[in-house]
Amino acid sequence: MSRKFSLTRSNLRDAVLVLSCISAYFFPVSLLRIGISLCLLGAGCFLHFLVKGVLIRNTVLCREGIYTFTRHPYYTANYLIDIGFCLLSGNTYLVLAYPFLFFWAYGPTLRKEERYLTSAYGDQYVRYSLATAQVLPDRESMHRWRDFLKGFSISRISNRERARIARFCIGAATILLLHDIREEGLARV
Repeated sequence: MSRKFSLTRSNLRDAVLVLSCISAYFFPVSLLRIGISLCLLGAGCFLHFLVKGVLIRNTVLCREGIYTFTRHPYYTANYLIDIGFCLLSGNTYLVLAYPFLFFWAYGPTLRKEERYLTSAYGDQYVRYSLATAQVLPDRESMHRWRDFLKGFSISRISNRERARIARFCIGAATILLLHDIREEGLARV
């Protein structure tokens, strides 16, 4: 029985990391690109942390704090982290392809979550969805920057989330190591 590969949000990061590691061995990367990618990775990790500190899953409709910027800030964080890995790889083609891969992989999940939230919260969610960007913040949502910590509680951050952020850092370090191996060869590592 053969299984057909389907790109989903659960396997997109794995694909990005594998492609980034392979690319790092073949494509050079500038210091500027490393700096930008590490800033994006840091911003994505920070957003992951914020989202988990505000989110009260399946209990209330989260509309404050980081949720004033986008309806799905966790996916915004994933986007920043993955595009950071793509940039760090040195492979421009991967950077250009990633936005399409993101919406291809996340599209079904976003539609499913939007349907669920609409059915669970009705007009309250519809009004929120009309006033708030879906994944990438818009100019209007940026005016609410003072509220981004509202509703945050450090007690909601689990060890699982801390481990996830550590894995992101390890992924970036691995890609950088592969760049170093490409430049210096195995003898100097």
